[in-house]
Amino acid sequence: WGKINMKLEMNSFLTNRERAVDYLNTRERLYVVDGFGGWEKEYREPVRVITSRAYHALFMQNMLVPPTQDELKEFEAGAAKKPFVILNAG
Repeated sequence: WGKINMKLEMNSFLTNRERAVDYLNTRERLYVVDGFGGWEKEYREPVRVITSRAYHALFMQNMLVPPTQDELKEFEAGAAKKPFVILNAG
């Protein structure tokens, strides 16, 4: 991982996640982007990005493979594979 990356303790992760969720809950408007990391269907991963800034959502729309209408079902509750969720609270 190199010298710059440091292990994050679980308690620190949970604290930071709670702070991010608290911040997002105070925003008047949120943007949610669903997409896939990777083009090949057998290898790609569903990703959901939740952000308070439109330009961050636009950036992620450009970075991820957009799902078709049928593929959006993969992002619903109860889907076989849960999406990787990115909380952008900055």
